[in-house]
Amino acid sequence: MRAVNRLWLGVAGLTVAVAVAGALTARADARAEADENVRLLQRLTSLEQRMERQEAVHDIENLTRAYGYYVDKQLWDQVYPLFTSDCRIEIAGRGVYLNAAGAKRLFLDSMGGGKVGLGPGMLFNHIILQGVVNVSADGNTAKGRYRAVMQIGKAQAFAVVGEGTYENVYRKEDGIWKISEMHFYSTYYTPYTDGWGKVNMPNNGPDQAAGPDLPQSVDYDVLPGHYVPPFHYPNPVTGKPWTLEDSRKYSTHGMSPKPLVPGAQSAPSH
Repeated sequence: MRAVNRLWLGVAGLTVAVAVAGALTARADARAEADENVRLLQRLTSLEQRMERQEAVHDIENLTRAYGYYVDKQLWDQVYPLFTSDCRIEIAGRGVYLNAAGAKRLFLDSMGGGKVGLGPGMLFNHIILQGVVNVSADGNTAKGRYRAVMQIGKAQAFAVVGEGTYENVYRKEDGIWKISEMHFYSTYYTPYTDGWGKVNMPNNGPDQAAGPDLPQSVDYDVLPGHYVPPFHYPNPVTGKPWTLEDSRKYSTHGMSPKPLVPGAQSAPSH
């Protein structure tokens, strides 16, 4: 009888052990499944964020290219709506224009002379290239660096070529990407017939009739001097950020051509 009891106790113990082992296995499986679900959710979230950033880059690149095409034909009434209501714009040496009213004054009044549309015989191409766009972690702001090559002139009158760098800031306004800050740094202006190897023109100056809200923020050289506009992004390999001191170190000082008339616009372009 004792042997039978011991047998039953052994069976019962084994049953309990199996049940406990099964419960532990089920719990481990549930924990593993939960952990896998967390990993999948994290991966899905990361992929969604990457996709949203890529969509933002696409939208910003289209916005910047659209700006270039409108400027080409001096469609100023299409240009200034591309900027946020609190924008800050500095193009070449014209000075700083603020807010929506400043954007309209800069493009329509200063650059367009109060007229929308390219005049007969005029050329005003702005070819925007080499974009580098970085979107913020929250996806609401971004920075972009672009290069513009300019072909400007009037048939049987004059022809000028130039080049420069944009450093822009973008922000969503009412869910739509717009330009909130634009700074265009001129590299050179030169008559087409002579070229930059022979003749270098000075940078633009402030417009006396449709003047800026603030003076030029950075005094820099154009060819035969040069200036390195600060990079908004760190080196993509070393991670080292660029500083204003770096720009000063690698730029020339005091080598720009002097304006023929102090305070007057010097180059018929950006």
